[in-house]
Amino acid sequence: MTRRPFPLPIPPALTAYILDFHWNLDRLHALDLPVTELPLATLAHHLDLPFWAYDGPFQITPRQVAADPVAYHAQYERTLSADLRHPIDVVHRPDDRLTILDGVHRLLRADLEHRDTISARVLPWSAVDEIAVRE
Repeated sequence: MTRRPFPLPIPPALTAYILDFHWNLDRLHALDLPVTELPLATLAHHLDLPFWAYDGPFQITPRQVAADPVAYHAQYERTLSADLRHPIDVVHRPDDRLTILDGVHRLLRADLEHRDTISARVLPWSAVDEIAVRE
């Protein structure tokens, strides 16, 4: 059985970040992964990527939301309500990069609060099939 492809076209700016297959958030959260503290600087480049929707998917970056919380009120409110007691989830890719699977709002909140680190659960690349949705 093959992985179900990602359900939306992925813009070029995000092809190195978003998994190219559909995956299940509940499966990810159910995994028993250790929590570690990562330097915020390690993941800060995610804040410059158009992850969020605005008049369509993949339109605005977290930094744009932070710079104009009135225009992007919904995303800004979601950021402020993000619970930093919960770690973000990242995947450790074969090329040694860490990319965020779940938690960009928490990353932005940690950045807005000038935190140096963020709690994270790191999914090894060898385990991505555990979260994949199959056709």
